[in-house]
Amino acid sequence: MKILKIILGILLIASFNVSCSDEAFLEEDLRDRFTTENAFLNVAQFQTGLNQMYRQTRAYFNSADGARDFIKNGYGVDVMASNTRLEKSESFWNNLGSHSQFPNDWYSRNYQMIKNCNELLLQTENTNIEWKNENQKLEIQAEIRFFRGFSYRNLATLFGGVPIVLEPVTAPKLDFERATRIETYQVALEDLIFASQYMPKTTDQPGRAVRAAADHFLSEVYISLGDETGDKTLYQNAIDAASRVIEGSDGDYSLMQNRFGTRSNESGKDAYWDLFRMGNQNYHDGNKESIWTIQFEKNVAGGTNIYDRPLFERTFWPLYYRANKFGFTSGPAKDWEGKGNAWIKPNNYYKYDVWKNSETDTRNAEYNILRNYRAPKVAVNGQQTDRDTTYVTKVTLANGSEITVNLKPGDIIKKEWLTTRDDTLSYFFPRMFKMGTDKHIDAIPDNGYVRDAYVIRLPETYLLRAEAYMKSENRAAAAEDINTVRKRSSASPITAGEVNINYILDERARELWGEEWRIFTLARLGLIYERTKEFGWPSDKEAVEMHHNLFPIPQSAIDANLEGTIEQNPGY
Repeated sequence: MKILKIILGILLIASFNVSCSDEAFLEEDLRDRFTTENAFLNVAQFQTGLNQMYRQTRAYFNSADGARDFIKNGYGVDVMASNTRLEKSESFWNNLGSHSQFPNDWYSRNYQMIKNCNELLLQTENTNIEWKNENQKLEIQAEIRFFRGFSYRNLATLFGGVPIVLEPVTAPKLDFERATRIETYQVALEDLIFASQYMPKTTDQPGRAVRAAADHFLSEVYISLGDETGDKTLYQNAIDAASRVIEGSDGDYSLMQNRFGTRSNESGKDAYWDLFRMGNQNYHDGNKESIWTIQFEKNVAGGTNIYDRPLFERTFWPLYYRANKFGFTSGPAKDWEGKGNAWIKPNNYYKYDVWKNSETDTRNAEYNILRNYRAPKVAVNGQQTDRDTTYVTKVTLANGSEITVNLKPGDIIKKEWLTTRDDTLSYFFPRMFKMGTDKHIDAIPDNGYVRDAYVIRLPETYLLRAEAYMKSENRAAAAEDINTVRKRSSASPITAGEVNINYILDERARELWGEEWRIFTLARLGLIYERTKEFGWPSDKEAVEMHHNLFPIPQSAIDANLEGTIEQNPGY
């Protein structure tokens, strides 16, 4: 111990004897710093830098253990709602303001991605980089600009005009000004045009964006600019961009018509069902309608994220295993039941309205949307068993009377027995099999359904082109594209006279519920207010206002801009 104290004393004295005037000691050796200038000097290093963009994109899908990440998918508008927010005061819209977390998250995430893109893009011009050829440099620049264009597309759609930043900000800047929405879309357009020209058509890395993804977003941005400016020639540009994806210029894409993938040997299903089985989401898995996916699968390089799984089943599936009066029991996830928390449920528009006159549409088949729940195997001491025995339960009807029900495993639980709030809002509502599975891994709850997330699937490209055709007054071509999507699921064809924006939105709901960024679709069309007012959950109908067609600029961005003015969107 004495020896240790002596050594420590010597070291302490030595530290004080170092002269503060010793410039060599105090001077920082910049060669030891990890900077953009010295960290990205070859293609492999740039690809590592680009991986940050994929991580940031994945956070849009999985940043919180709750419903917040699914606001983008339509929570609070016309397709889905919270099962607990039943009053106007609890609605997402009633509480949306410049301090709200969702718009703050989206604003900051997109600008963080833009910052990263600007720094990487500038570094591509560093003369110390050894490019194999000019095309290699252009491909890297194209992928960077794809993400920057994607970010400005997000900002323009959700917030309108925002400050445009196209170079690294290397010194404090306190005088940003908002561009117009048209100018913001124009920046996205220019980046996506470049990406469309120089991104590779194929990749050996699942989840990496390719040229078809750039053309898909390019088509959407052309439509948005056409809507904003009134220039109908832009709709033809949108048609051309979507056609490059659909007709083969960008690669070999097609709708999956036949059974495929990990569970294709199970009878009684269809290709639409296969699209959402684990292991089937990537083009590399044989899925030719997959254009861009975010990687979540467990035990795969680059998979999962903050919560180690996507929260599809946890968020969207009912928690009917708590319906003890019908023989269900809690505990580890059972294969058929899963382990949902029922944070979000489909609203009546999606449950009923879009499926009227859709008797042949297999997207609404029982194996894709479970509507009839059946009694489980009889419960003994709180555990379901293999006993195929009739059991007795008490049910209180809507008029307050109580009846005795004899249930056998497999009997349908009748709708008139579902009379409590939990019965209809939490335990039993249509269950989308695109959001869960009947075969779980090791009885793990939502970890038993860990699939990759679609960002772009080919049917959406068809529906974008249909929208552009409609706005170009070619409704026959629009109907043909819609019917191509419908035919895969044996849905009856529509006529040109039936094509309008509401029908296209209905078809997007049928095909893309839970996948498309629905709130972005409605925002770019200026229809958040109108569609929520007509089809939303009662509390959302009551709370939504016209100014909600755009989201608020975060107050933190406004307050930090001390030498300039960033005007808030009207109504906030």
